[in-house]
Amino acid sequence: MKGSVKTNSFNWELKFSVAGKVFKDVSFASPLVGFIVTELGGVYKTTDGGNNWTNVMNLGFPYYWYGVDALNADTVVISGFNNQVLVNRFQPYAGGSGPIYLSNTDIVNGVIKMGISDLFEDIKFQGGFRISTNLRDNDYFASFQNLRRRIDWGLTYYRLVQNDFPIYNPNTEPIKTLLSNKLFSNIYMANFSFPFDQVRSIRATVAYRSDRVVLKTDANFPSALGYQDTLLRYGMARLEYVHDNTINPDLNIWNGLRYKIYMDVASRLVSGDQLGGNTFNFGTDIRYYYPIYRNFIWAGRGAADVSWGNQKLIYYLGGVDGWIAPKFNNANRPAPDATYAFQSLALNLRGYKQNAANGNNAVVINSEFRLPIFTTFFNRPVNNAFLRNFQVVQFLDLGTAWNGQFKKIGRPDEIYGIPPVQVRIKTAGVGPFIGGYGFGMRSTLLGYFLRLDAGWPMGGFFNGKPQWYFAMGLDF
Repeated sequence: MKGSVKTNSFNWELKFSVAGKVFKDVSFASPLVGFIVTELGGVYKTTDGGNNWTNVMNLGFPYYWYGVDALNADTVVISGFNNQVLVNRFQPYAGGSGPIYLSNTDIVNGVIKMGISDLFEDIKFQGGFRISTNLRDNDYFASFQNLRRRIDWGLTYYRLVQNDFPIYNPNTEPIKTLLSNKLFSNIYMANFSFPFDQVRSIRATVAYRSDRVVLKTDANFPSALGYQDTLLRYGMARLEYVHDNTINPDLNIWNGLRYKIYMDVASRLVSGDQLGGNTFNFGTDIRYYYPIYRNFIWAGRGAADVSWGNQKLIYYLGGVDGWIAPKFNNANRPAPDATYAFQSLALNLRGYKQNAANGNNAVVINSEFRLPIFTTFFNRPVNNAFLRNFQVVQFLDLGTAWNGQFKKIGRPDEIYGIPPVQVRIKTAGVGPFIGGYGFGMRSTLLGYFLRLDAGWPMGGFFNGKPQWYFAMGLDF
């Protein structure tokens, strides 16, 4: 049976709307009690048939709810997307090889997270796993968070499985570098947070970490079975002070100031006949967002890290956070007289590959003008998430990294070639910093916030081909 309905025969009346939220689904458990879910993690509840609605959950990015089923007046099942990184920790030092991935090494992967909480979100249980397209490099985690009292605390377990991690030194273990391996990382972590007020808080984590590298069997090298596993175990702690008085009028748009100051300590746990090591790292990350016109803002950031100890942390300067298919400069080798336990990235520095410079100290300065086209110049709501969140960006980045004391800071050279034949070229920049500039675009697709940037090194006006960056994640 076919037919048509004349919509003008109904008297439609807008009962409820929320600025910046896109309603995706609604479900009623009874004629009076119902729920609405939105993009950006919002859930609203009514107990009077839809005349009044109360916000009962507002998780924000990266949660995108697309379906809801009300089982009863107090229980609902919600489905959607979430592209949040499970756990992002320092990696074991890989001997200066790259590229560097701070999370799963696969370019495309899917995350499944499940959770349950009470009505006021004071008690939360979460679990999840990330499956890579090769079905081998996967992550798993489980978390419990207690937010009932002023001191928040929680427990988290994280496991990473990664194939062919370049952990061996070719100078001391040449055979192992030629064999396939599998890295198993396990982190058991407890976290605590004490808020002084709505803006300021102090946070701490303590953790036990183990990294086990297992050599795979090889038909061409049967002796691989005789090698013992490489096992690294660490006790870790982090203390940070956080100040955040920003407001978030739109996705990837903030107004105000936020910063954090932190200290990391890691101690290698060994038996009595082995030599242990200690890693210390002190750093800060300061971000200021200045409104220019409506949602058009200028965003500035300064970040610095200093590492010391008999097993330091090495920073590779260059690239962007969340870079898909990153490129790495293998010609720039770490200092041979330094001993490193972990590695990380110093970001952002666009116009360069990863490892434009490296060392146990790093400083970066970033400037971005962010213009959301449709939410800045149009007064009407835009239901399409890609258009609503579409932004154009102009950026300028400065950065440096060096090994040793502060007096050794200097502008890094560009290095080409492989030892013993290498060429060093003076780079353009400001003082001890090399720099890059360019333009980019931002928006959301299927719940993921995507970034596309084209960066040029300083030293010319759009001279040569740009370095392209396709990445995921908010802010810098």
